[in-house]
Amino acid sequence: MSSFAVSSNLLETLSGLILLSSFVLTANKRINSYIKTFRIQSFLIALAAGIMGIQSLLSEGRWDFVAVCLLIFILKVLYIPNALSKTYANVRYKVEKDFILNIPILVLLCSGLVVFTYFTLTGVDGISQNALNIQLVNSVSVIWIGLLFMISRKKAIGQIIGFLVIENGLYITAMFSTQGMPFIVDVGIFIDLLTFVLIMGVMTFRINEKFDSIDTDQLNNLKG
Repeated sequence: MSSFAVSSNLLETLSGLILLSSFVLTANKRINSYIKTFRIQSFLIALAAGIMGIQSLLSEGRWDFVAVCLLIFILKVLYIPNALSKTYANVRYKVEKDFILNIPILVLLCSGLVVFTYFTLTGVDGISQNALNIQLVNSVSVIWIGLLFMISRKKAIGQIIGFLVIENGLYITAMFSTQGMPFIVDVGIFIDLLTFVLIMGVMTFRINEKFDSIDTDQLNNLKG
């Protein structure tokens, strides 16, 4: 078996594991578990980027994908989860129900989103014959599941994690579809992502100071 076939099989397996991590995230009930699962998902994405980076370096001499792998590891595996953990540790937290729908219903909805994505993408001309079809279905499904997770959570940190999962899904969709975006585009995305996390961290502190809770439903009390 050629090295290209091996790397393709590894990437396909990783795309499945990334999708599975989205299901695990949806089934979690604790904010600490959200952060840990997001860290694992980001590590899998960094691993996929590393495999593609090594393949690109050996075949084309490109180093930018390897740099992107390091950036993903530093920002999404180390810095952002640690920042969210510190934010969570510094806000007052009462044991409250964080999800709007029950977990089994959310998992069933996630399964439905995967099926919906599969039939939607295979119905598009040219995609059903693409070798990356399974990877594309998995990555687009992560986007939908991240959106579902974000709107089904009541706590600010849970909603931040949902947005980050959406960004993960968008990134791996582009990564698997284009075999890597220009390095300057990746850097711009990471800067925007870092800015978002910092701003939302400050907002979480403010919500907690004002309402003694990080439940965003409390913002309804601001209506005049």
